[in-house]
Amino acid sequence: RAARFQIETLRHGTMPVARHLDVLVRRAQVRMATLHALLWAPLAALLDGRSRVVVVPHDQLGTLPFAALYDGERYVAETCALAIAPSAQVFLRGRSHRPVAARRVLAVGETSRLPQAASEVAFVAGLFDDATMLAGPDATLARVEAEAGGADVPHLACHAQFREDNPRFSALHLVDGALTVDAIEQWHLRSATVVLSACETGLADQGRGDEMVGLVRAFLLAGASRVVGSLWPVDDAVTACFMDAFYRELRAGGGPAAALRFAQRTVLIAHPHPSHWAAFAVYGGF
Repeated sequence: RAARFQIETLRHGTMPVARHLDVLVRRAQVRMATLHALLWAPLAALLDGRSRVVVVPHDQLGTLPFAALYDGERYVAETCALAIAPSAQVFLRGRSHRPVAARRVLAVGETSRLPQAASEVAFVAGLFDDATMLAGPDATLARVEAEAGGADVPHLACHAQFREDNPRFSALHLVDGALTVDAIEQWHLRSATVVLSACETGLADQGRGDEMVGLVRAFLLAGASRVVGSLWPVDDAVTACFMDAFYRELRAGGGPAAALRFAQRTVLIAHPHPSHWAAFAVYGGF
């Protein structure tokens, strides 16, 4: 809770706390160092030399940015590529369910709630020779479902809502309605890497164990190989820099986890607070 409190200090952007940013970075590092000592350091002998680590988080640890755990000198993101899995079974499935090469992108932007989504999806679509862009009135439930099955990378920039009362009602909001967990599970995706550029898409109900019920799990059940989701809202300008670095590495042949790590380390240089660079995680495998 203390670590999440430090993350939340930048929930409404940098400007209100700009004068105190250096102090806030140090406070976040203190909390992340405490968690590192509790969770990561005891595994040091097993993790030594490992370039890739998968984490199956239990209960409230599902809200924790493991990439931002800090040993006093370096973040975990600087030492290895991380993947999160809703369960060990999902990770084992992901080992044989590799993501297809990132060649064809579907870029979706719902602009009635997120006006900046139009420029984001135009930018993403412009990075690929084979791209379909659905923005504004074109970002409908039917169009998105029809196009998603043929995309290597469905990129969805829209408002998201996690429903604590019933996680199966969690949804992405498109121009003509809500794309719920139940609806997503009926899709047929071809080992795609799904990128959810929306607020808190990585949140889930862990219940009493590690079987996370939410948007991420729904896309994995629909056939996605990997899902990139966020644990908290991220500044629009920082997200644009993050996605630029992520897609450059992904198009170059790096896997989703390697591309995420590259993006994290790139953004970390200019925006050192974990709230800026550690929001996104890769789910399902490397």
